[in-house]
Amino acid sequence: MSPTSPLQWILKCAVTAALALSLYAVVSIAGPRAPPLPTSRDGAVTLLDRYVNEPAPSVLLVGSSFTARLNEEYFDTPDLKVLGLTGGSPITALEIALARDNLPKTILVELNVLTRGEDRALVERFSGDGAPSFPRPIRSAIAFYERWHHPPPDRNSARLVAAALLRDKPSDFDNRVWVERVMHEWSAAPAEAITHTDLTALKRLVEKIEARGSKVYFYMLPVAGPLQNSVAAKATTSAAHEAFPDQRRWIHLDGSLPDLRWADGVHLDERSAVMIAQQIDRFLSGAGERH
Repeated sequence: MSPTSPLQWILKCAVTAALALSLYAVVSIAGPRAPPLPTSRDGAVTLLDRYVNEPAPSVLLVGSSFTARLNEEYFDTPDLKVLGLTGGSPITALEIALARDNLPKTILVELNVLTRGEDRALVERFSGDGAPSFPRPIRSAIAFYERWHHPPPDRNSARLVAAALLRDKPSDFDNRVWVERVMHEWSAAPAEAITHTDLTALKRLVEKIEARGSKVYFYMLPVAGPLQNSVAAKATTSAAHEAFPDQRRWIHLDGSLPDLRWADGVHLDERSAVMIAQQIDRFLSGAGERH
C-alpha cells in the first residue's frame, strides 16, 4: 500500500472541513433556536425563550407561580399558552409580550400577586435582539436533540391524562401545617405603596395592549378556604377590583368547590388545576359575546 502524499492529506482535510462547514451552515439557516442553557432561573428563562421564538398564540395567560400550575394541556381552548413565572409577576410577561410584533388576541392576567413588579433583567433579555451566548448552529443542534427526546405533548393524550385526573378521588393530603404558615404570613396587608406601583404598571400595560386591538381579562386563582379570608388576600382582592372595576373583565372562578385541593394552601394540585382550567375554558368560549 503506497503512503499517502502530503497533497492527498491536504485534499482530505479540505473536503472534511468543507462538509463540516456545510452542515454548520444548514443547521444555522434551517434549525430551530435551542433553549437557553440551565441557570438558576431555569423555569422563567426556558418558558420565555420558548414563547418569544414561537408564533404568538391566540390566548395567553400571564401570572405568577399560581398560574404556573395551569398546564396548557389542561385546557380545551385551542392555541393557548401559559406564562406563569415562578417567583415573578404578570408585569414581566406582559412587557415581553408587548415587545413582539404580534399580540395574542386575548390575554388573561392573574392578579393574586401584586408585590413583585417587573423583572427588568428578563424583560431586557427577551424584549430585544440581544446576541445569543452560543452560536446559532450549536444552539440549533441542542434544540433538535431536546425536541427529539422531549417532543411537545400530544393534545389527545393530554386530554386523556386530564380526564384520568378528574376520575381520581380528591387528594387527602393534610396541608394544615402549610396553611397555618401562610396564614401567619398573610396576617398583614401588603404594602399599599408597592401594590399601587404594580397596579399602575398593569394599567399602563393594559392600555397599550388594548390600543393594539387585543382584549384583556383578569382573574384571581382560589386559595384554601381559611386563606381566602386572610388580611392579605382580602386587601389584594379589594385593590385589584378597585383598579379594574369593570366586572365584564373578570373571570370569577368558583373556589368553593368541595373537590378543590392545594398542596400548600395556595398552589392548586394537578386535579384541581384541571377543574379551574375548565372554568376558564367556559369563560373563553363566551368571551366574544361580552364585547
